[in-house]
Amino acid sequence: MIKRWFAGSPILVFFTLSLLALQAPAKIYKWVDEDGNTHYSDKPPKDKRIKASQQNLDNMNVIQMPRPVKTQTLSSNQCQKAVDNFTQNYSNHKKAIEKELAQGVIDDMQFADRLTQLETLKKQVTLKNCHKADPELNTLLHCMAKNPNTQVCS
Repeated sequence: MIKRWFAGSPILVFFTLSLLALQAPAKIYKWVDEDGNTHYSDKPPKDKRIKASQQNLDNMNVIQMPRPVKTQTLSSNQCQKAVDNFTQNYSNHKKAIEKELAQGVIDDMQFADRLTQLETLKKQVTLKNCHKADPELNTLLHCMAKNPNTQVCS
């Protein structure tokens, strides 16, 4: 009898299955790693020593975050080119930030933040760091190796 009832109502079957799918609770975990960085994920941390708390999703907007582009490690020649291109363009990067401040495009706080980011990048774009760069920096280094004007990479 149930089989005959469902057979005549494909919309009802779809509706019932849709309701069941809505019942599956999504879980978001929050934890702080050993460096003090806060993480949110749909999976708890792999390290069982780290205590994760499940978050209440009632007032939380959950979005899918893009993953960093994974690229191949740069060759020694590519690393050298990336470092050289960035070094040659460093003063242009700094002038561009100063120009944005002068034109009122950014305020003093944004200016300070951008200079700090530029200084941090200067410390990261080295031959020593090139072969062990995280995916985001690795992608940036690939761009810097290909472009004499590294401002197109930011």
